[in-house]
Amino acid sequence: QDSVFCGMLKLPDCAPDVDISSDVKREAVDPTKKAVFTNPKIEAFGPLQGPVHPRNVDSLYAGYRNHTTGHVEKCHLNSFHFEDQFNTFHSTGYAADPSDFSNPAKRATKRQKTEGDACPIIAKYCSGAGKWSGFDSSAEVNAAIEKEQKERVEQEVAQKELQADTEVEDEAQRVTTEFHGKDETDYQGRSWLSEPRRMDRQKADHQCFMPKKWIHTWSGHTMGVNVIRWFPDSAHLILSGSMDSKIKIWDFHNKRDCKRTYMGHDQAVRDINFTAAGKKFYSCSYDKNVQLWDTETGQIISTFSNRKIPFCVTPHPHASEEHIFIAGCQNKKAVQWDARTGEIVQEYDEHLAAVNTVTFCEDAKRIVTTSDDKKIFVWDYGIPIVVKYIAEPHMNSIPSITVHPSEKYFAGQSMDNSIVVYEAGGKFKFQPRKKFRGHLNSGYAIKVGFSPDGRWVCSGDAGGRLWFWDWAKCKNHRTFKAHDGVCISSLWHPHQPSRVVTCGWDGLIKLWD
Repeated sequence: QDSVFCGMLKLPDCAPDVDISSDVKREAVDPTKKAVFTNPKIEAFGPLQGPVHPRNVDSLYAGYRNHTTGHVEKCHLNSFHFEDQFNTFHSTGYAADPSDFSNPAKRATKRQKTEGDACPIIAKYCSGAGKWSGFDSSAEVNAAIEKEQKERVEQEVAQKELQADTEVEDEAQRVTTEFHGKDETDYQGRSWLSEPRRMDRQKADHQCFMPKKWIHTWSGHTMGVNVIRWFPDSAHLILSGSMDSKIKIWDFHNKRDCKRTYMGHDQAVRDINFTAAGKKFYSCSYDKNVQLWDTETGQIISTFSNRKIPFCVTPHPHASEEHIFIAGCQNKKAVQWDARTGEIVQEYDEHLAAVNTVTFCEDAKRIVTTSDDKKIFVWDYGIPIVVKYIAEPHMNSIPSITVHPSEKYFAGQSMDNSIVVYEAGGKFKFQPRKKFRGHLNSGYAIKVGFSPDGRWVCSGDAGGRLWFWDWAKCKNHRTFKAHDGVCISSLWHPHQPSRVVTCGWDGLIKLWD
């Protein structure tokens, strides 16, 4: 019964209707032949065929793209280069080509092909500076580079000349001094710089005493005071250099006021020193200049510079040689200048770091220099050869040196919180028994002071205290608070036995008695 029922049903034909009436031309290719005379079609060259997704029409092309707008390849790029190219693109408008990782701005400077060097056959069909043109010759490229460099150099020279002219005009119009008194001369025509007639001068062998109280303050500097100096011989004036780039001279005996302000430096004043007569003085500053001043008129006589920061300036102690001075500079040299010609006459070049101090010894026949390289060198004056080389493993940098009144020793402020002593002549021996301790001076170029009779040694410290030691016993006898900041220098008056002047980074100069 089942077979009869199946025979009664009509089976469906699922195959589509195919036109078999037309002749289909089929040409076979013989694999044994080496020549093909027909052009068979390959399915890879034909268009893609097959069912299409109703919502994704390009589904068949998925193998040829992995992104909506095309094909994206993964490439490793570290964060530094990515940030560099990202910022370059947003600031300049271009970035590196990821294929060769070169800079498009630099690629644009490569040699470009020119029409003249192109191949004649290619030039016949491709005119203009195109892809197939030739290259610039090396001579042309070098000539263009030299021309560009020459123009740049001329532009820089013109700019420097203009700047120099502007500086000269500014210097000519700049006010470099100001007198604070009523008249620069008295009724008899004597200058304000001259020594007062009524000066209390003690004998040279008078006994000195340690001061006990603070009796006067000179204020006028807006920043810390770095250095103070007595006027030679009479000590009736005090010269001070400050971090506010100004130098002031103060009266010590009469009204104790500021006499004149010198305004020639652009940065903090590092050191100042009078010549032997006191009519002139030298100053050095962090603006890399050493200036020679007229003390009375306040005019700048000369300016010297080797484009390095001078840390000290020391004029020759003899009046006949006051035009000679030596500056210890940042470039590891002690440079000797002649102020008359403005030229460098000698360079003492043996240190391995910046030169901090220059000191004349043995009646100006020898020079002692100290440096940040923790060494002390002794030179013959005018000869750049070290005659004494002092360097020990236990030594520290000595940024300040003061000669004892007897001129037989000099004391240096060592950076291990101590004051060390050496002979100031002969073999320049170290004196291990004379070492003064207790104060805190590490990191500061604090000046050491001596009493005129050589009995007492005084020094400030980083805490603003003033210390006094006995020269013979190296024992501390007195300490008191002198300044709010660093007490950077202390000077004993040469004629009044118990008066000491100190200066500090609080901008004050104080007198103690």
